[in-house]
Amino acid sequence: MEYAARVLRLALWSLAHARLTAVSACLATLVLGAGALRVGSDSGYRAFLGAGHPVVRDLDAVAARFGGGVPFAISFACRDAAPCRSVFDPPALALAHALATQLAKVNGVRRVDGPATSPLLAPELFDLPRARQLAPEGRPAPDLAELAPRALADPLWAGQIVSPDGTAGALVVTLEDSASETAERAVDAALAALAPFEARGFTFALAGGPVEFVVAGRELDRAARRLVPAIVVLVGAIVWLAFRSAPLALLALAIVGLALLWSVGLQGWLGWPRNSFFQVLPPLLLTIGVCYGIHVVAAYAERLAASASGEGASRALSAALHDVARPCLYTALTTAAGFASFYGSGLESLVRFGWIAAFGVMASLVATFSLLPIALVRLPVRWTSPARTHAGWRTALTFLTRFAMRRPRLTLVLTALLSLLAAAGLARLRIDASFEEIYGEENQVVRWARAAAEVRSAETLELGLALPPGMEASAPEALATLAHLEAVAARPGLGRPLSILTPMRELHRLLHGDELVLAGAASEPERFVSLQRMLRREAPELFTLYVAPGALRLSLQGEKLPQDELRALVSSVERDVAAALPAGFSATVTGPLAVVSRMIDEIRATQISSFGSALVLVGVLAALCLRSVKLALLALVPTTLPVLLTLGAMGALGVPLDIGTAMVAAIVLGLGVDEALHLLSAYRRRRDDGLARDAAIDAALREVGPALLTSAAALGAGFLVLVFVPWKSLASFGAVTAVAIAASLLADLLLLPALLLVIPRRASRSR
Repeated sequence: MEYAARVLRLALWSLAHARLTAVSACLATLVLGAGALRVGSDSGYRAFLGAGHPVVRDLDAVAARFGGGVPFAISFACRDAAPCRSVFDPPALALAHALATQLAKVNGVRRVDGPATSPLLAPELFDLPRARQLAPEGRPAPDLAELAPRALADPLWAGQIVSPDGTAGALVVTLEDSASETAERAVDAALAALAPFEARGFTFALAGGPVEFVVAGRELDRAARRLVPAIVVLVGAIVWLAFRSAPLALLALAIVGLALLWSVGLQGWLGWPRNSFFQVLPPLLLTIGVCYGIHVVAAYAERLAASASGEGASRALSAALHDVARPCLYTALTTAAGFASFYGSGLESLVRFGWIAAFGVMASLVATFSLLPIALVRLPVRWTSPARTHAGWRTALTFLTRFAMRRPRLTLVLTALLSLLAAAGLARLRIDASFEEIYGEENQVVRWARAAAEVRSAETLELGLALPPGMEASAPEALATLAHLEAVAARPGLGRPLSILTPMRELHRLLHGDELVLAGAASEPERFVSLQRMLRREAPELFTLYVAPGALRLSLQGEKLPQDELRALVSSVERDVAAALPAGFSATVTGPLAVVSRMIDEIRATQISSFGSALVLVGVLAALCLRSVKLALLALVPTTLPVLLTLGAMGALGVPLDIGTAMVAAIVLGLGVDEALHLLSAYRRRRDDGLARDAAIDAALREVGPALLTSAAALGAGFLVLVFVPWKSLASFGAVTAVAIAASLLADLLLLPALLLVIPRRASRSR
């Protein structure tokens, strides 16, 4: 049996077995609703890419081996109204000591570096270097006046935990892995620890990947929760305006609300947490799901208008279900296909979002065709009256389509010109966005990052150098290779490289008064062994931060570069490091900057693969729905054109694709074909009734046009509400999608009739 017939049979069976259908819906709600209680939140690199992604595994491997690699920074300034004028003032050192001591006890924090407790190499008795602390017990060291200038000159301090002028400081919190639970515990502990000092007049700025994911993610979650009631009210108002019936509006929203609950419940039972992608799931399903109810109610209203009295309500509903079952099924399938096209993405979170959204779309269809007919047949007929509501829609439709139907060839010429302009814009489209463009200029994490940059950037690029088997970290070959990699990796956009050579050079200068030589006849292995032995004794945590059995670590700070520049930077480092390695050595380029670069690559690949997959799936489903390959290709023209026009406009205006807007093409393709399928299905029915092409187009527009306008208004409004979310990337996604949906509706109302009038007659006849 054909699937469309099964959807119709589902609706008719539900009408015949109303109580059993209601009980089944309640059981499904109870079972799946229990899963909704299991949905947690997740953030961080693992949440986006998945714990099994190679770049995440590399990051966690380096963090586990060296005890570093996933940092965030807490900066503070000693000026203006602050209780200190220098990082070396007693109040500032007491602050740094208290925070470092408290945060070091948090589960998942590997180490905390700060001005009060970090080791500083300085000469002591007989001028022998010792690792000193400026405030070992929270109180300034007796010789602080001599230690402070040395700290400002030490490469492990200047630009790391103190600013060059000493008026700002930072605590660098290093996490043991990239898990979101680790980041949340550490960031929450940091915010709690800062509160008493903020009351004393200190100001702080937190920066780094863990802070962005936790703080910005929670801000997005709160905003999304506030938007759901607004979307419900807005979509409900649109449905009420279309049918002038509050019970119908509430009924449609309640049914799609059940489907949303089922979807979130399935997500919980699957153990998939909620992240930034899933924040748009409620708005998506509420607006998409209600469209199926709009088409059912509109068709039912049309059939009732043709009936002499309310005695034909059951027959009118059955006929209406017969009219819309097929197009509704295939529009649901095409929309689900648009979401499912993310299956090939390297972003695990986007793949999961796609599958849950696809399930939610189909659940909305099932709920609409099983529960809505039961309610409609029991509502008073006067609550579903099209006479006073649809007349205005028809007038607007007549005005819109009159030009296209009278001058179809001119319409096609104008469309071709628009397509050329879109192609020119597409050539300039870029997948790029800066840090500020993703979150927004006024976002908390953006303002914090700017303030923290006065001391240091919390983002790093990490190189894990694996030594040949049996080679020690003190071997001249190992240290010479590390020094060579320091020179190779140095470039604009990256800060001063830090490795075990950094304290070794400083220690050698204190001991011998000259520079450490790593190559040539002066390279004495015993000297390297002695320096590393002294470092291990004086500053064991500093030593293990850069040295592990059979491996050395090189760390470089990085700026907040736009995506394209970051990709080029990381790619050039990977290429040059691979070319510079001697035989027997291997290196892994990782760290937050490398992870973000890989995420950008995955977004680019997803944009291309998802659009291609969605186009194929939508084309096949359109052919099955219309039972005609030619009509399916015809439906794709007004469907793909708005996508290309939207992307072309973004390219012409310089609006880049980012992690949010990268989803637009596949989603709009799945949604945009819906109106074309409904319109062409009605057109086929009218042609089968013997009407001429122009008359069939006019009759089809009168039949389904009001529902198309209502559903497009609901979709556009639902997506447009997303402009109020705090993340600029998701706000752009909502705005761009709303514009694309409006363009798709116009293409269906203007371009599709023109195409139907100029194509050969045999392509529009049913077989």
